[in-house]
Amino acid sequence: MNNFKSKYLLNNYSNDYKELVIYIRNIDIMVKHFLLAILILLHILYGYTIDIRSVAYSYFEDDIYSSFVNKFNKYSIENNLNITLTLNLFTPSNFSANTVDYGDLLETILKRKNRKYDIYFFEYMYNNRYGPYFIDLKEYLPKEHIDLYSTGFAPEIGTFENKLVSLPIIINYSVLYSNTKLLEKYNKPVPETWDELIDTSKYIMEKEKEIDPELISFNGLFDDSEMGTCSLFEYIYSCRDSIDSPFPSFNNDTVANAFKYLKDMKEKIASNEQFKESTLYTLEKLNDGKALFVKYWNITPNPVYKKSIIPGIKRGISGSTIGGESIGIGSDIGDKKINASIKILEYITSKEFRKNFTLETREYSTIPSLYDDDDICEVVDCEFMKSIQFVPRKFPPEYSYDEYSRKFRSYIYKFLYGDTPIREALNEFDYLNKFYSITISDTVGKYYAFILLFIVAIMIGSLVLPLKSDFRKYYRILYPDFWIFSIFGTFLMLGSCHVGFGSVTVIKCHLRVLFFSFGVSFNIVPYICMLSKSIHLKNKLWKKIKRNSYFILACVLLIDNLLYWLILMNPFTISKKMTKSGRNYERCRAVVGINVIAFYIIMIFESLIVITTLYLAYIKRNDEHLKNDLRFLIISLYTTLLSIILIVLMDIVNINDYVTKFILFEVFYTVLSTSNHFIFFVIRPIWLYNKKVDEDHEYMKAFRSSAIVVLNSSNQKTNSRASNSQYVKSSIINNHSNTNIQLNP
Repeated sequence: MNNFKSKYLLNNYSNDYKELVIYIRNIDIMVKHFLLAILILLHILYGYTIDIRSVAYSYFEDDIYSSFVNKFNKYSIENNLNITLTLNLFTPSNFSANTVDYGDLLETILKRKNRKYDIYFFEYMYNNRYGPYFIDLKEYLPKEHIDLYSTGFAPEIGTFENKLVSLPIIINYSVLYSNTKLLEKYNKPVPETWDELIDTSKYIMEKEKEIDPELISFNGLFDDSEMGTCSLFEYIYSCRDSIDSPFPSFNNDTVANAFKYLKDMKEKIASNEQFKESTLYTLEKLNDGKALFVKYWNITPNPVYKKSIIPGIKRGISGSTIGGESIGIGSDIGDKKINASIKILEYITSKEFRKNFTLETREYSTIPSLYDDDDICEVVDCEFMKSIQFVPRKFPPEYSYDEYSRKFRSYIYKFLYGDTPIREALNEFDYLNKFYSITISDTVGKYYAFILLFIVAIMIGSLVLPLKSDFRKYYRILYPDFWIFSIFGTFLMLGSCHVGFGSVTVIKCHLRVLFFSFGVSFNIVPYICMLSKSIHLKNKLWKKIKRNSYFILACVLLIDNLLYWLILMNPFTISKKMTKSGRNYERCRAVVGINVIAFYIIMIFESLIVITTLYLAYIKRNDEHLKNDLRFLIISLYTTLLSIILIVLMDIVNINDYVTKFILFEVFYTVLSTSNHFIFFVIRPIWLYNKKVDEDHEYMKAFRSSAIVVLNSSNQKTNSRASNSQYVKSSIINNHSNTNIQLNP
């Protein structure tokens, strides 16, 4: 008994113990889950970091961008920003292409919807190229931060379509390096004008030619690379009329005289070969000291050289091409990443950061006001920095910068290194900066305007034909009000020809579509009404259509209105057509989906109106009472349809010559506008008059409302129980015949 009791107590104790252990374990699991949830929550609230990806290109592994990234990440940790900036750096060691290919790569990435990067470091010349894909910094940065960059060149190189899409972070500039050893030897000052540089070069080179045959006077650096473009831009800027003068337009006396002077300089103190030498040659001269004057970017050269601003045509005038990098933020990266990227950009472009950067590197400050800072002026020659007269490389935003730069050099070098007159070279280059159009003052414009006026005069004169008693009967095929509609449509279509003159505008784009769509409808629909009255069917719907001709016209015009309003909702834009010949021109372009669809629906709809008229004319082509008129109508309709097709094809086909495009478009629109009027309104009645056709009697037969359609003998056997659709079909077939219409007396 005691043994049994002991066992019972032991078993109960064991069960209680097990339950306790299980209970404790459950509590432990719950606590662990609770603590894990708290940790996750704390991580979300305080430990979540946003990864921002940036991309840059550098010729060197030890680049400046990596220091930007490292400094920001340190700043982010110290200020608990929870933002991490990473950099994908392209260098010659991991990217075999050059900066041009890097530019193409960035554009390809930016055009994708799923962006690979958030922040982009790029050469500022591509600001217009990337601008459409960047955010407007004015909408995100504080006003006081924007004001730091409101002066100087920053707004000029960072603005795209009135939006600030980038800010400069690295600036390079060109200077003149003068060999002080030789200048002191011959007691010559550092030149401030091009005249002084030429005179000093001629004097010293003459003295040194026997002493140092390897010595050169001036490198020029007008080579066939981007450095050549930089040299040309800054030279032109250094020859402007006054220090306050803007960059001159290329095709004027100032620029022409400047290049004549440059060619004269080259022939006096250098040679074609010397001016064409590359960057490597220039760096060699800066290293070995074997040059009197060298123009190049701001670097640390041989101590024999002294830096100064580039000379000008007059004292106080200079020019230095801007080189360097900008920073922009992608627009399609989401609000969180945009806000995080703004904090990065704001830090890198802040006054404090830029000040420290300038103190560390002695590089040019992107914030001009820092050159009034005493700390900066202790380590940098602030007066020299303020004296630099920067000039950006300007080019039309429609162009690829690299293509524009290459063409610019090639045209100028035809004069500088060849025999092409400077005016001819500048005119060729000026073509790149202009958009051409045909005006009435042009030769082509005068001829076409004369032809157009002559056609209009004939058309107006032809309106007297229906008033003549001998011809009046030939115009009874249409009601007088339908003739008015048709003629009104003809003159509307002629309006499409007139808007082709002069520069392209959005209003002209819309007017051409308006004149075309409503013109074709007004011109052709009256013939549909006419033909419908000559086809006699016992179908109720057909009878209603015949009795309500105005309803047909009203429905067509309503559809035209609806389609035109769709286009107005998304207006046309002006597209720039850049051609290899340089004769660029502008054209109308529908860029939004609805606009494009509506435009082509209009073309299809107007074509269907013509095709419908052709079909009705085909049905009645053998009608003995209308066959004379329908021959002319079918010819004019085929001409109209062909013109519409050719106009659509011309809009699709890529035409490089603006004169050819103008002529083809105007010819097709003229044929479209006038073919029906001349063929049906003018030539037809004259031909019928000469044939002495009694049209009064024929029209009365064709359009008499009491006419009865009688089926041929084979159809009469089965007509009593035929369905309505079968009857319509047989009636249409019988309308083909010239013997199936009988008139009740």
